[in-house]
Amino acid sequence: MAEAQSATQGAPSEEDVRRILAAYEQYQAEAEAITQQLNLFHVSIEGCDKALSTIKAMESADEDQDLLVPIGQGSFVHAKLVSKDKVIVGVGGDVSIEKSSEEAKKSLDTRRSQLAEASKKLNETLNNVTQEIAKIEAIISRYEQEAAARGGKVVQ
Repeated sequence: MAEAQSATQGAPSEEDVRRILAAYEQYQAEAEAITQQLNLFHVSIEGCDKALSTIKAMESADEDQDLLVPIGQGSFVHAKLVSKDKVIVGVGGDVSIEKSSEEAKKSLDTRRSQLAEASKKLNETLNNVTQEIAKIEAIISRYEQEAAARGGKVVQ
């Protein structure tokens, strides 16, 4: 960045323009990747919330009670509650463990907190990247103005 900014004191060289445009494209790609990761975290947090609310609802149901169990996309299956004390929780890598409903809630709360914290850190990183993009856009705009004043243009 400093090299590109120093070039604003005179006419930027073609190398300066290429360097700043490459950095701009790199930051844009990074921002897009972070946004995609944030979306995945958001979906995972929603999944934790749904699992927690389902466990809480299950705890207030009676054993042998007929239930409608959500399977996704607004679809349900009929089921009978055999045990409201045990929950099977995914722990990663296609591995699941049977836990008490209390242990399952603690596990899901912990997972949700970890996802929320990671999401917060990613948001901070995205804000930093966005600030760098804004700085580069200001430099590009200045290059364009200087080039227009000289009767030329900056090619993007």
